[in-house]
Amino acid sequence: MANKQNILKFKAHGKFLITGEYAVLDNVPALAVPLKLNQYLEITTRNDNYFSWKSYDHDGSLWFETKLDLEILKSQKEFISDDEIAAKLVDILRKAIDLNSNTIDKIATGFAAVTTLDFNRKFGMGTSSTLISLVAQWLDCDPYALQFACFGGSGYDIACATVESALIYNYNNERPEVNVLDWNPGIKDSIFFVYLNRKQNSRDSVARFDSSLLTDSLRKELTDMPWLFMDASNDLKSFNKLVQRHEEIISSLIDLQPVQEKLFNDYPGAIKSLGGWGGDFIMCTGGMEERYYFKSRGYEVMLEWDEVIS
Repeated sequence: MANKQNILKFKAHGKFLITGEYAVLDNVPALAVPLKLNQYLEITTRNDNYFSWKSYDHDGSLWFETKLDLEILKSQKEFISDDEIAAKLVDILRKAIDLNSNTIDKIATGFAAVTTLDFNRKFGMGTSSTLISLVAQWLDCDPYALQFACFGGSGYDIACATVESALIYNYNNERPEVNVLDWNPGIKDSIFFVYLNRKQNSRDSVARFDSSLLTDSLRKELTDMPWLFMDASNDLKSFNKLVQRHEEIISSLIDLQPVQEKLFNDYPGAIKSLGGWGGDFIMCTGGMEERYYFKSRGYEVMLEWDEVIS
């Protein structure tokens, strides 16, 4: 709802995918968690026939800005721009309008949009998916339909954007099923997240997944993984074994070496990639010595469970 200053405000959570990366695209249930870190959208009216858009990173720096004629959003004519981000934004807004014809009333006059982030946009926590969720909230359209139309993917990150606790997500051939649950690991003080600073393109990562290698037995194992992870999350030894087995399975499906074998083969705890392998954050287990292991190797961004997960 608008406040007295006629500002519409929306928020969407970032995400971590804990189990089922890649296989989630083949209708394997995946365990995911929304983050305390959000992207926000504020909409105010303008007194002209333009819309402006400004996007700020977590540190307050402006990383994207555009101002365009409002008629561009209502036109069927192809929008061509040298600014790829502006072109994608127009595509998203147009598709949102197409998904709900009543939305046209919401852009009858000019508007100014401002997005801000709690997290670094390079972290892979969901800058694009949270934007899709925010636009869908504002323009009242199906966020999954908008995500599939604009970016593809499984949609688990769209589910995370508006829930307040862990969930098991099933893509279900673009008819998502979401099971929200309470997950508060007893070993959470022994779980932390390290940023690898090797940004991956998620679409390139997905292309490595060979669904023909997903045998019935591997599908059964991965389907059970969300519940097994939760059941083991009070026993560090059991949890570590599960992480290692999960990494083995995904490695076999995408023909990539697990990150622990490739980069940290002397690490005493367990390490699991999150989402696209080889890129953004990894989930690690251990104590202070294990945290120092990463600090001593120059990995400066380290986040604790309670710091980022509700």
